[in-house]
Amino acid sequence: MPVQALIEYFTTITPLSLTAQTALKSCLYLEHFPKKTIIQQQNRPAQHIFIVHKGLVRAYYTHNDKEVTSSFGTPRCVVCAMGSLLSNEPAFYGIETLEDSELFYIEFAALEALYDAHHELERLGRIMITHYYLDQEKELKAIRLQSSEQRYQTLLATQPELLQRAPLGYVASYLGITQETLSRLRSRY
Repeated sequence: MPVQALIEYFTTITPLSLTAQTALKSCLYLEHFPKKTIIQQQNRPAQHIFIVHKGLVRAYYTHNDKEVTSSFGTPRCVVCAMGSLLSNEPAFYGIETLEDSELFYIEFAALEALYDAHHELERLGRIMITHYYLDQEKELKAIRLQSSEQRYQTLLATQPELLQRAPLGYVASYLGITQETLSRLRSRY
């Protein structure tokens, strides 16, 4: 059962009582989304947190009438418009599936209720939000401080499968480079 596997993964992050596990299972849903499905629209308040079970998703925003890919989500990745969830304002980011995908999701309001009822779930949420924040900060530093070649090398070292699975235009956008520059870098490595 996929939900049980996710719960077991969570217990590797922090211990969860059987009561907390049962409560969390009751609020987690697994759904199949076809390729190119928008699961979070830009400029609409976010209500869900997604965790990729199978497939590939991307978060993006629009700048100067162009979509800019800000991150990719692979299995076990948390994907959401965090700023919108926390502020209840319209989402800056949209999220779409790049492959047929299976995603767990939980309503943010239900998660908040779980936090109130189960301290260990609140701890799990804090740890996961900390990891999410640190990942986002690392990506932001890379964009600001690394050369395009260094960003490409980092991608090769950490997520080489993206070059096979994601459209190269999205990968180039994620790296902050043109497709031509990406092609040149790919030919060198």
